[in-house]
Amino acid sequence: MSALDNIRQAVTRVVRWPAGYASAQWERMGPRERRWSGVGIVALLVTIIGSGAYFFFGEISDLENGNGQIRKALAAIDKNRDEYLEAKARNAVQEARIGDAPPQLTGDLEAAARAENVQIAESNERPTSPAGRRYLEHDVDLRIREVDLASLTKFMRRVETGPRLVFFTRLSLKHRYSTDSDKLDAELTATAFEKVKEDKTKKKPEKPEKPGATP
Repeated sequence: MSALDNIRQAVTRVVRWPAGYASAQWERMGPRERRWSGVGIVALLVTIIGSGAYFFFGEISDLENGNGQIRKALAAIDKNRDEYLEAKARNAVQEARIGDAPPQLTGDLEAAARAENVQIAESNERPTSPAGRRYLEHDVDLRIREVDLASLTKFMRRVETGPRLVFFTRLSLKHRYSTDSDKLDAELTATAFEKVKEDKTKKKPEKPEKPGATP
C-alpha cells in the first residue's frame, strides 16, 4: 500500500467519524426534536448564505464605485490634456530661462536701461532668500527719475522678455507736479531666480586609527 493510499484512508476516517456521530444523534432524536433541529440547521444555512451574499455584493458595489471614480479621473485627464501639455511646455520654457548659472540681475537691468535710454538713479540689491526647496530668489530695488511712461514701459518689456527669467514684482509711480512735463519718478523691484545646486559629493568615512599608532 502506497503512502498516498494511507493518507487517503486517514482523511476518510477523519471525515467519516463526525458524519457517523451526527447520524447516530439524529437517529436517537424524536420526531419533534428532528423537526426543530432541521429548522435550526436551515436557519443557520440561510444566515451563512445571506452573510456571504451581503459581503460579496458589497465588494462588487465598492469595486464598481472605484471603477467609476477611475473612469471620471481618466475622462478629466483626457478633457484637460491639451491644457496640461501647454502648462508643461510653459514650465519647461521658464526652467530653460532660469538656467543653471546665477543671474546677473543688476547687469541685465542696466543693459536694458541703456537700450531704452532710461537712467537708473539708484539700485539696491537685496540679500538672497530661499524660494522653496529648488530655487533662490534675487531682488533688486530700482529708482528711475524723470522718465516718460512710454520709455518706462519699453524698459520693463525688454527686461521681462529677455533671455533670462526676470519680472517686476513692485511698481510705484509718482508724477512731478512741480513741472508741466509728463515725466514720472518710478520705484520698481525686479526679481530673478537661481537653481539650488545639489551637493552630490559625499564625505568618505574616516578610517579608524590603528591601536598604538603614534599621532
